[in-house]
Amino acid sequence: MSQTPYNETSYSVGNSIFPGFNNKNGVMICGYEFGYSKHDQYLENTRKAEIEKKQSKISTFYSKSKIYNSPYDLRIIKWFGFFGHPLGIDDGCSPFDKCILQTNWCDGQGAYVSDYDKFLSRENFENFLNIVEAFLPSVLIFMGAKQIHYLQTPEIKSRFSEIFGTEVSQLSIKAKPFDGRKFKIAFQNFERVSVISLPHPSGTRGLHDDYIKLFKSEINEVLEYYRKSKSV
Repeated sequence: MSQTPYNETSYSVGNSIFPGFNNKNGVMICGYEFGYSKHDQYLENTRKAEIEKKQSKISTFYSKSKIYNSPYDLRIIKWFGFFGHPLGIDDGCSPFDKCILQTNWCDGQGAYVSDYDKFLSRENFENFLNIVEAFLPSVLIFMGAKQIHYLQTPEIKSRFSEIFGTEVSQLSIKAKPFDGRKFKIAFQNFERVSVISLPHPSGTRGLHDDYIKLFKSEINEVLEYYRKSKSV
């Protein structure tokens, strides 16, 4: 890989921009905000120089996970494998890996979310809308159950529709029989983007990987269509 800066954009994203892959029409993973867990604090205190050196190099979402060993990132990578679209091929440099772009609804940072209302502040929802307008993802995957509902807020949905076209299939919220705690998975389509809403990978109590596997068919269909259209 060429040794170019890992983030050549003014927007807060978690991995490199790859022209022709995730700079436009990619697969955007969107969380709530940047985390600051005890693990993050440990890395900052003990491996800051090493991490900054690695960050200066180009990185995919997968290769970034090798730097931080983040439970959030690692579980997302595991889920993509469940859906039939594994990340990490060619050491994380495959065309599909390059299509992934990680970001967050707001540009804040915290160890945990105590006030979900803050995500509906103008500053935060405009941060989200500005990011999706800049990168125009073809697939948007929310990591956290509340964001899909924020999207239905009239002012936010109206602007989102200006960016991605009219809604072509209404919000569909699904849960499936499971011997354990069940969670709602949501789907919604606009003319130029498919939206999937999943539970937060590392902040949802009682979430079992076997439950996520139950939605392989629906999510594989979205990703398979995307990959064929993108030829990746």
